[in-house]
Amino acid sequence: MNQINTERAQKLGALIRQAREYARRDVSESAQVLGITPETYQKIETGEYPVSLPEIEALALFFKVPMGYFWGTEKLEEEQKVDYTNFVTLRHRVIGVLLRQLRLQARRSVADVAAELGVAESLINEYEAGLKPIPYLHLEKICAFLEIPVSYFVDDQHGPLGRHEAEQRLRKIFASLPPEMQAFLCNPTNVTYLETAKKLSEMDVQKLRQVAESILDITF
Repeated sequence: MNQINTERAQKLGALIRQAREYARRDVSESAQVLGITPETYQKIETGEYPVSLPEIEALALFFKVPMGYFWGTEKLEEEQKVDYTNFVTLRHRVIGVLLRQLRLQARRSVADVAAELGVAESLINEYEAGLKPIPYLHLEKICAFLEIPVSYFVDDQHGPLGRHEAEQRLRKIFASLPPEMQAFLCNPTNVTYLETAKKLSEMDVQKLRQVAESILDITF
């Protein structure tokens, strides 16, 4: 290869390596996708192997990155950093507070809950104070005793878990759409239509009727 091709191959290889690391995939897994040896795959990342377009497409699918990333038109999404230790500690405290509130609303005593679980009252007090994690199976039993669903304690509307759940719902909805609708949503030029649809969905019936009548007046 001449100097230009060598530099471009090395740059492309570096992008592929970064995409692999972003996807948390190892060399062996990536090589298996392409049906080549790990040694040969490593040459892709160093720019020594003449990787083809279909191979890049396969890697894009495997790494779950857009093809535009390899052309330099799109960037990899920055991962939201989560302080998992503080997240877990805070959630234990929140669940403890919610548990106490629900127990009081149900007019049940600490002794009642302790008896249901077959544990000491002091342990229930520690649960409610967020000093000790509540084992999931204990939480299930408490929920059945207080007649509330376990999902009541899941914070899927706020914070890291809320973002995660929203992303999962969006992925599921998008995957269920027909290909032509997916293509429509992915086209940036259609944002105006989507914004218009959002505004229409927020209008009351009377305003929508007026809009429809105005359109009819224009077309006829």
